Amino acid sequence: MNKYSISDVYNESTITVLTFAKPKEYLDVVGSLKTTGKHITICGPSGCGKTTLITKALDSAGFSSGNTYWMSGRDHIGESKMEKVFSKEFKCKDDDEEITQYLNACGLLIIDDFHHLEKPVRDKIAFSLKRWHEKGIRIIIVGIASTTKNLIDIDSEVSIRNDYFEMKTQKNEFLNEVIQKGEEALNISFSEETKNSFVNAAQGMPSAIQIICRVACVRNEIFETLPEKRLIHISIDNIKDGVIRTYKSKYFNKIIGLAKGKQQARSIHNTYFDIIKQLCLMDEYEIGIEDLKLRILSGFTVRNERNRKLTSINNCLNNIRDVIHQKGLDDTLYYNENSNVISIEDPSFRLYLNLLDLTEIEKQVKVRNTSYPWDVAVSFAGEDRVYVEELKRKLNSRGYTVFYDFDLQYQLWGENLERKLSDVYKHDAQYMVIFLSQHYPQKDWTRFEFEIGKEASEKRTAVYLLPLLLDDTHIVGLSRDIGFFDLRKHTMDEAVEALVEKIENQ
Repeated sequence: MNKYSISDVYNESTITVLTFAKPKEYLDVVGSLKTTGKHITICGPSGCGKTTLITKALDSAGFSSGNTYWMSGRDHIGESKMEKVFSKEFKCKDDDEEITQYLNACGLLIIDDFHHLEKPVRDKIAFSLKRWHEKGIRIIIVGIASTTKNLIDIDSEVSIRNDYFEMKTQKNEFLNEVIQKGEEALNISFSEETKNSFVNAAQGMPSAIQIICRVACVRNEIFETLPEKRLIHISIDNIKDGVIRTYKSKYFNKIIGLAKGKQQARSIHNTYFDIIKQLCLMDEYEIGIEDLKLRILSGFTVRNERNRKLTSINNCLNNIRDVIHQKGLDDTLYYNENSNVISIEDPSFRLYLNLLDLTEIEKQVKVRNTSYPWDVAVSFAGEDRVYVEELKRKLNSRGYTVFYDFDLQYQLWGENLERKLSDVYKHDAQYMVIFLSQHYPQKDWTRFEFEIGKEASEKRTAVYLLPLLLDDTHIVGLSRDIGFFDLRKHTMDEAVEALVEKIENQ
C-alpha cells in the first residue's frame, strides 16, 4: 500500500491529484481544447476548481509545458496598458509586432487570475481576441465571473471563437467521489451519516469538501495513510470552527462592513444586522426580498411598529447595492431590483454564512436598537435648502439616515402628504431638526410640520426638537429656554458632530 500524507490527499490549496474528480464541465473543456483555433474562458468563484479543471483538461487534450505558457494577472496589478503587461511578462519591447511573435511562440497562453488585471487591460485583451484568432494565437482566460462576462459584450464576434464556461457548484456524486478517493488513499472510511453531512455542508464546492475532509482527518489525528483501516464518525458541528477559520480572513471583515451599512457610523441601525441575520438563517442562494421583509417583520405585531420597521428595511435596501460594491462583495452578492432578489453568487460564501456564529458579528459592531427608521427629520423653508442639503450630505456620509423630501419624491408621490408627514414627524424620526430663518414662519408647510413636531416633543421623554439658527428669527410656540445651535457662530461640521453625539448617546 502506498503511503500518503494528509496534504497529498485532502488539500484545498493545491491542484488535486489523488482526489481529483471530473467536474461536469470537464469533457466539454477537453473538446474545446482539441478544437483548433478556439479561445476558452473559464470563470467562477474562488474555490470552484477553475485552475484544477484547466490543468487536468490540458493533460487529457495532449498539451504539455512545451506548448503552453501560464501567466498570472496577480503579477501585473496596477498596470493599465496591455502592451506593458505583455512586455513585462515576456521581457520584450512593448511593440505590437514583437508581442505578437511571443504570443505565437507560447502555443497556448493561459491567463490565470484574469480578474486581477486592470479593466483597461482586460478590455484590450477582449478587443484583441478576434485578431489573435486570425493570427493563430490561442488564449485561455481563467477568472471570476464579473470580469469575464463582458468579453462578448465588448466584441460580439468573439462568441463563436471563444468557448465560455461558467463554473459554480458540482453535483453530490462529484463530492462523494472526492471523499471516496481520499478514503482509499488514507485507508479510512467515513460513516454514511458523516459523509452525507459533509456533502450537505459543502454546498457543491470542490474546495469546501477538501477543507471539511482535511479538518475531519486532523481532528481524528489522521495525518498519513493508516496501516489498518479505521471507521470515522464525526459531526459537522465538531469541525465547523476549523472549517470556518479557513474562510474567515476572506469574508469576516466584509460581512462586518455589510452589517455597518453604506457608511461607517459608530453604531449601526439594527435593521442592517437583521438583514445579515436572515441571510445566514435562510439556507438559500436566492433570497426573495418580500420573504426577507416578512421574516424581519414577523416579530412586530403592532401596526405602527411594523410600518416603521418596513420603512427602515426599505432605507437599507435602497443603499445595499452601494454597500455590496464598497465592501468588495460584487462577486459574492448581487441585488437584482428588477426581480426583487438578493442572490449569493459564491457558494463558499453560502457555506460561510451557514456556519457563521452571529454573536461574532454582534461583538464587532455596535448595534443601535432604535425603533426609529430615520435618525433625523428636517423641517425648513425652501429658501434654506442649501443648508439642509449640506447637513444631510454630511450625516449620510457618516452612515445616518435623514428624512428629506427631495430624496423621497417617489414615495411621497400620490400620498396624502399631511398624513404621511404627520406619521414621520410624530413617530418615525429620532430627532427633528428645524432650520430657523426669516422664511420659516411664513410657510404653511413649515408651520404644519412644527406643530406636529411640538406635539410629538411633548409626548416623548427624550429631547426631540433641535433648532438650528440661521438668523435671529423666533417662532411662536418654541420656548426661548430651549437650547439652540447657531450656524452663524458654528460651522456645519460642528453641528453635525453635536447631532451625532445625540444620536449615539440617547
